[in-house]
Amino acid sequence: MTARVQKKLELDFRAIGSGLRSGGLIRSSEVLGAVDDIFKAREHGYRRIDECTLLHVMNFEAAQPYSLTMARADLVCIQITIKGAYNRWIGDRMDLVNPNMVQISNTPRSVSDTQAGARLRGLLIVCERQHLLDHFRLNADPIPPAYRPIFLSRLGTPDALKLPLSSASIALVDQILACKYPEPLRGIFIGAKTIEIICGIVSQIHALPSRGLPRVVGARSRIQAIELAADIYRREIGNPPTIEQLALRVGLNRNELTSGFRDVFGLTPHAYGHMLRMEEAQSLLRVGRISISEVARRVGYEGYSSFSRAFHAHYGHAPSVADLLPGE
Repeated sequence: MTARVQKKLELDFRAIGSGLRSGGLIRSSEVLGAVDDIFKAREHGYRRIDECTLLHVMNFEAAQPYSLTMARADLVCIQITIKGAYNRWIGDRMDLVNPNMVQISNTPRSVSDTQAGARLRGLLIVCERQHLLDHFRLNADPIPPAYRPIFLSRLGTPDALKLPLSSASIALVDQILACKYPEPLRGIFIGAKTIEIICGIVSQIHALPSRGLPRVVGARSRIQAIELAADIYRREIGNPPTIEQLALRVGLNRNELTSGFRDVFGLTPHAYGHMLRMEEAQSLLRVGRISISEVARRVGYEGYSSFSRAFHAHYGHAPSVADLLPGE
């Protein structure tokens, strides 16, 4: 089988910004050419939030491999990825952009390589560096010296500042991705949520300790993080994250996540996620409109055998179409 040739794309964020009014949206096909064969998405483009800020909503599957070269001089890029991963090159340095962190960078040029089949969900916020300093009053003093050029230099640095992805940021990204308002309400809503995300990240930077990274603390924040983790399990039932991935996404360590699930739900995270998958499977089987193999796929099992064993262990009998609860 012949491997697909990686498609080369080029993008200039300043050129995009100069052609957009606040709240306006420019579709990728207008700046990248014909891309319908690359991005499987309802909407793929770039939105102007204000005179100094652009937003790219990532909610698509890559139908073929592509390499995107981005001109981004004196622009701070805030990458928040909820799902999926890709490689970013700055010069000869390569970083994996994954769902575990907020990655903040500033360099005149970068290249992103994405594999075919990658499903990406998240946001890219592109903001004038000076706007962050002046409008949001960003104070770079708490930032480790190696990363201060991101905010204090026009040329930036090849290194990206990586921060924990807070539960608040995840919730805001999810609200943007789920927004169903028509224009202009959609633009207004997304703009407000984007500014809220930037405010949260600036606050997170200001709270950086002298060593290490901020963590979720306090009983109330911990419960919110557990509830967010449970919501992630519900939304990603067909491809649930690992315990380590889930802990990073909600700002807890593995022990805090496990003990929190026991306190709130009386189950470990794994057992809670498994319960949701079995309940969804039984619901699909009771409707009886799809095959058992398709039910297995929708709840995250590669084949009938592994799904059947899991279902039998959970309910005490093998799965069947139009499966009923005991006593019905």
